[in-house]
Amino acid sequence: MQIQKANIRKIILDVSRVEFLEKGYKNTSMRTIAKKSGVGLSNTYNYFKNKDEILKEVLKHLLQAFDILIDEHNSPEYISLDIFISKEYMQKQINIFVEFILKYREELKLLLFKVHGSSLDNFNEEYTNRHTKIGLEYIDKMKEKYPQINTNISDFFIHTISSWWLSIIGEIVSHDLSDEKIKQFISEYMVYATAGWKKILKI
Repeated sequence: MQIQKANIRKIILDVSRVEFLEKGYKNTSMRTIAKKSGVGLSNTYNYFKNKDEILKEVLKHLLQAFDILIDEHNSPEYISLDIFISKEYMQKQINIFVEFILKYREELKLLLFKVHGSSLDNFNEEYTNRHTKIGLEYIDKMKEKYPQINTNISDFFIHTISSWWLSIIGEIVSHDLSDEKIKQFISEYMVYATAGWKKILKI
């Protein structure tokens, strides 16, 4: 019985994912999800209390991946000037972001463009604010370790760069780029961004 319930739950999530991607959160109904899942509407509510809960479950792994990126941003490994001068560090960062985008390409489309009316409607703003806070903490940690670098950087600059990164991801997933084109772009962006940070920090 538990296996059967797990299968029904998975079917509901699979159907919901397709509906959300095609129609967006706002234009997807619980009734349609139930019908296409082959589950009675009232029974659907035994698995999920509402459409918003289904959306968050569909995007659970992506949201967790974003949390990991935030959590690892200021890890001791990255409080180092090596990230601006080492080819190995740069390639590692390129691989992380390429894998992230390729793995969650469809979910990113949903999260960044099709969740209007849901509890994730303000994700971009909330993530930008979180990333800005982490970015400012990063600058402080780097200054503590390397007093000679320039850290006279405005909060608004960090905020804008944080927002810009989400916009870049949005541009990538909203265009029909091949995997190779995505890899090429991320590599180009990392070279560009690293050179800019080296100049700003006066490394």
